[in-house]
Amino acid sequence: MRIKRSDTIVVSLEGDGFVFHNYLEQQTFSASPTALEIVRRLRAWTDLEAVVDSLPGYSRASVVRSLEQMIALAAIVAEGSEEAARAEEFARRWLWGPWAAAYHFSTKRGNFMSGDAGEALLRQRMKWHPSPPLYETNPPSAGAAPTSIPDTFVEPFLTMSRRRTNRIMLDEAVGLDQILDCFLYSLAITAIMKDPEAVDLPLKMTPSGGARNPYEGYLCARNVEGLTPGTYHYSAFDRTLAPIAAARPPAFGRLLAGQDWADNAAAIIFLVADFERTMWKYHDGSAYRITMIEAGHIAQNIMLVATHHDLAANGTGALDQGLVEETLGLTRPTQSAVYALAIGRPDHARREAAAAAV
Repeated sequence: MRIKRSDTIVVSLEGDGFVFHNYLEQQTFSASPTALEIVRRLRAWTDLEAVVDSLPGYSRASVVRSLEQMIALAAIVAEGSEEAARAEEFARRWLWGPWAAAYHFSTKRGNFMSGDAGEALLRQRMKWHPSPPLYETNPPSAGAAPTSIPDTFVEPFLTMSRRRTNRIMLDEAVGLDQILDCFLYSLAITAIMKDPEAVDLPLKMTPSGGARNPYEGYLCARNVEGLTPGTYHYSAFDRTLAPIAAARPPAFGRLLAGQDWADNAAAIIFLVADFERTMWKYHDGSAYRITMIEAGHIAQNIMLVATHHDLAANGTGALDQGLVEETLGLTRPTQSAVYALAIGRPDHARREAAAAAV
């Protein structure tokens, strides 16, 4: 058997030892300086017996046991293993270097708490660490007259003024045309910019760095009129929804990392980044940050369209990444569900009552 160190590990100091973290496999463990030395030597595929022979001060059994432990913890990969295949695919596709990769993969599977637990934690934190100010004011100065908020709005400002996050939703259906509008005015390709010397670029209603447009739209439908419950992909070019899984999707609260308020939503739109589109043009890791920002551009359009149709579109980045990727059929390391919008009919009366109670 041949082995080598994983190319997707970072090492940090902690006390007198070292901490290994494989960001692709999401494995973290402490190790001794000897383990670090073994990993350091395994830059290329090496026969296991050669590794044993290079450590004469240790018994063969102890070295083999240590190597097996490091393989299990993904610090070392064995040739032909699934871990090796994933690492090879990652190296082939990911162009933004280890630092952007370490942040991206290490934060995909965050630990999210329930809303009640989060509120309880904030109340405790307020006792010893008050919240920083949530806005800043300017000092009085000559000519600095505040802009007044108008009593009435004209479009598109009326829709913008009505947009609110409303997570109290009725268990009622929404129209398919309304869902299609959410996709149309956020993700649909509206024109193609021809470039005879390079790549024809799709243009949309939201800005995108280099017009690379890295986002695809997916829909998990639970209660959409004229649409069988299931999972769908939206083609920005064809402007159509096509089923990718006939099975009813998991409970929406599970998909959104335990946010049970989403269970009444009629549908969830997932914004899935295909990083390779942006990587092809921009090799610098800072392009990762730009790609994340683009999700906000798209989501805001979806929210405004939903508001126009008197629907709630509640955005969240708290996702059960493993369950979402399985549900949407995402397999490449350069694909990632970044943002979700739970769409449904708002229960205005309950929301107003809840606000009054506070």
